[in-house]
Amino acid sequence: MILSTAAALVIALCTSCKTESAPTGFESPSATIDSLFRAYGVQDISQEEARRRLQARERFELLDKQLFQNCFSDWQGEHDHALGGFVFGQLVAAKEELQIAVEDDTARVRAASASPELQAMVLVKQRGGWKIDLRQSVPPKIRQSLYEVYRRARRAERQAR
Repeated sequence: MILSTAAALVIALCTSCKTESAPTGFESPSATIDSLFRAYGVQDISQEEARRRLQARERFELLDKQLFQNCFSDWQGEHDHALGGFVFGQLVAAKEELQIAVEDDTARVRAASASPELQAMVLVKQRGGWKIDLRQSVPPKIRQSLYEVYRRARRAERQAR
């Protein structure tokens, strides 16, 4: 009798507790952007330093490839790496002035100082959290250009063998 009373008490306590899930890194649009920055290890650098590095054409080293890929809703393979790099560059260059507008399951991210004509980065809410949609975030002409560079590089790689 004592055991069943104690068990009932534990069950009652557990079911009345509010369970909070652990952060996934994708629970909000800003968490997803932070995850993208963590994948490159730039979460602590200033926007000014990021812009300096971009202007000097210094490489940002990808430290966590899996985290990087997980930031995107429509990652299809290595050919999407350049698209992800484009999105990263846009976001890191404006990291201290990003404005996020959420409407239903879509978020649009842009720099406060950006011209309205510039395309916003788009995040979509899915079961796994908020993810960046590459095809909505990278303008079609840039996307095609990046894919063409990828195709040429692969062709040159095959011919070199």
